[in-house]
Amino acid sequence: MEFGVSLELNEREIITLVGAGGKTSALTCMARELAGRGKRVIATTTTKMLLSQLQELAEPVICPQVPELLEKVKEKLKKGNLVTCGSRVIEGGKVVGPSLEAVSRLARLPVDYILIEGDGAKGAGLKIPAAYEPVIPSESTLVITVMGLKVLGKPLKEPWVHRPELILGLLNREELPHNVTVPLAATLLGHMLGGRKGVPESARWVVLLNQAEEKREQETGRLLAEELFKYGPDRVILGAAKFEAPVRQVLVPAASFSTNVGIIVLAAGKSSRFGAPKQLLPVEGLTMVQRVVASAVRSGVGEVVVVLGHRAEEIVPLLKGYPVHLSFNPSWQEGMSTSLKAGLLGLSPRVRAALVFLADQPGVTPSVLQLLAKAYSETGKKMVVPYYRGRRGNPVLLDRSLWEEIFSLEGDKGARDLLNRYPEEVLTVEVDCAGVIEDIDTPEDYIRWVKKT
Repeated sequence: MEFGVSLELNEREIITLVGAGGKTSALTCMARELAGRGKRVIATTTTKMLLSQLQELAEPVICPQVPELLEKVKEKLKKGNLVTCGSRVIEGGKVVGPSLEAVSRLARLPVDYILIEGDGAKGAGLKIPAAYEPVIPSESTLVITVMGLKVLGKPLKEPWVHRPELILGLLNREELPHNVTVPLAATLLGHMLGGRKGVPESARWVVLLNQAEEKREQETGRLLAEELFKYGPDRVILGAAKFEAPVRQVLVPAASFSTNVGIIVLAAGKSSRFGAPKQLLPVEGLTMVQRVVASAVRSGVGEVVVVLGHRAEEIVPLLKGYPVHLSFNPSWQEGMSTSLKAGLLGLSPRVRAALVFLADQPGVTPSVLQLLAKAYSETGKKMVVPYYRGRRGNPVLLDRSLWEEIFSLEGDKGARDLLNRYPEEVLTVEVDCAGVIEDIDTPEDYIRWVKKT
């Protein structure tokens, strides 16, 4: 998933990135994405940035005089839709950014997005800002605080943490842990003089937890996101800025609440048998994915994670307003097991079991989900499956104790393998809902289902 899609950007934005652990990589990735979609983009800094980093995007316009800088940027925008700029180059091959006044005037040009690096971190994964930083234009509509997840567990000192000597004073403590912990990272990122420093009241605030490439980093990132929600970010993004699919999870406070059971909606597939994306089919005034997600949310069973892959950029806008987390599966073509893993990684660490809900089952009602969750809570069985008139169906509930086995699955395998492996742990629940055995695999299935409803 692209950064622009995950951030739900407006038509015109001034975006300032601060923090450490991948800030420049994220800015570079976002600039290329937006320019690739035909948007006019200016990338710059309000402090200092390596000339070579700006040159990765475009040869920068360097000019100390604001009127001349504006004219040159305007001319560049006529020839291409991605421009970088600064006021001068200093020793060490660094570009000093334009003044805040110049940024204000750049914003009046015919441009869609201005991307700004608002501070430096000397390659650290976490930073505490000095008194003179970050430099965030008051016109910023979005501020993104970045941290690299690989700093967790590292010593609380340079080079892993930039300016660690400021932490004691910032938090008014006499002692700190020796290493970077999840609670400490959350406190520093959410502090008004830490990761939230200088964010304009009118701006949205987002935290990007970068370096979420592997399972371990995504698990710790999800744990950290849970701690961060109390500080009020618009969303927390788990990303991998240097990879082709830079966004792995989009987590929102509205979708997070404490229950034993979470729901995973699997909506990542290409629908090869159907011949078109089933998620986008119309179903009673909604798309199919909206219908399924709405049922999951209305059930009130627990938080909902929607796993996306194929054509995610079209599905994400459809889910705007739904209190759900999004988990992107960059390996969706490798089969259901990869989507199941992505969904599990998107659930809160407080969740004890997952209800796996297929996006091509619009006939499953909220009451079915409630019944399965209730049966799990009352019996403690590790797997709960619905039956309709003697036929086994979906969704299937899986206890957390089985999740590690799921992470060992490969290809197009799902819960069926576990059901066959541990029959003594399977609880069957009879339901009065034909939707549990009706998945829409072909156009004929869809036509029959529409006629019936």
